[in-house]
Amino acid sequence: MRRCQTLLAVALLMTFGLAGRQAHAQKHNAGVSPPTAPPQRPSGPQQPIVPVSSGIGAIQFTAVDFGVPAPQSLTRQLEADDDRTRLPALAAIGAPAQYLNRGHIPFPHSIQLDFAALGPTDELDAILTAELDQHLVSAILRPEEGNWRRVATIVFPTPFYDPTTTPATFLHTVRSFQQPSRYRAIYHSYVPGANGDYVENEAQVNLLNGKAVVTISFVSNSRTCEVSTKPAKSGCDIVQRWLQADPADPARRFVLVTATGHLSDRDLTDPLNKARTFQTAHLRSFACQPFFFSDASQHYEPTAASAPCVAPPQAPK
Repeated sequence: MRRCQTLLAVALLMTFGLAGRQAHAQKHNAGVSPPTAPPQRPSGPQQPIVPVSSGIGAIQFTAVDFGVPAPQSLTRQLEADDDRTRLPALAAIGAPAQYLNRGHIPFPHSIQLDFAALGPTDELDAILTAELDQHLVSAILRPEEGNWRRVATIVFPTPFYDPTTTPATFLHTVRSFQQPSRYRAIYHSYVPGANGDYVENEAQVNLLNGKAVVTISFVSNSRTCEVSTKPAKSGCDIVQRWLQADPADPARRFVLVTATGHLSDRDLTDPLNKARTFQTAHLRSFACQPFFFSDASQHYEPTAASAPCVAPPQAPK
């Protein structure tokens, strides 16, 4: 009798133990799998999203707030024959010290004066750009109650005889993304290298709350050439990059497009291989990174990593 009670107890333990294991296991067509652990949440702070490209390269940006003469007066003073007249004008636009501490104050090789509404008001701001011996100097001037203030100076070290850089290639103005009735100033620095290499950086400048701000900067164009006896490594890699508004929300959402391509040795024998249109025709891969304009940082902030571009869905007809 005691032996029968013992065997019954063992049978009951085996039955309940098996049922317990089945209750905590996943069921599959092939039978019962071992218990599955709950998904683990990532520990620690999330990694910040970084832009695929950033930096103003050789461009030197300085935000200031100085009272200056009217831009038309500064232009006349920069062209004056008298050194004592040109000296304060060069200082007013923020020219480097090397042009202010010599016995002979240099004449600008060219002067470019642009008027455009860079800020939120209807008044026209001024951009005065002077081409000096070794620098391009561009001063952003803002009107204030009948007077003028210099709010920024952008300097690019480059010899004036370099054919790749002039005031016209250094600066141009385009429509503002946030306010189509306003403008933004776009600066480019072109730095050539060996073997046909070059790097070009872009800096976009707006006037926000009376201050000049670089809202975004990146490598806009580059060309890297390999000199090798191995055909697989020969030729040049090319990159073009630009910022465009997102049609879903053109006032807040934007896309930084990165286009890449390659020029083969045969392409490099073409006399047009350095032309921008020739290189654009050889772009084959396109990646997009979404951005959002932040009022807090007054800057374009990335919201996701760069990935292959996908066409937006079309509305049903």
